[in-house]
Amino acid sequence: FSTSDDTLEFFQTKYPTLAAEEGLEMLQNKVPKLDATTYVPATCESDPSNEWCPPGHGDLYAALIGSGRLDALLEEGYKY
Repeated sequence: FSTSDDTLEFFQTKYPTLAAEEGLEMLQNKVPKLDATTYVPATCESDPSNEWCPPGHGDLYAALIGSGRLDALLEEGYKY
């Protein structure tokens, strides 16, 4: 989510044909950053987008399912 605009711009500039393909991008989910001492959600008044982070590589499966991309891949015949 934090690099989405940069990534899409890169593909539109360097690989416009690829950028036009549906399903090029799949966003990870995001979770709140926690204060390391109190474990409460951290705040950043100057830039609230800094209050979030990706949940890590384990989120791939949840993101595939939640985005509908898994169903699309299966319908296209992908197995692995």
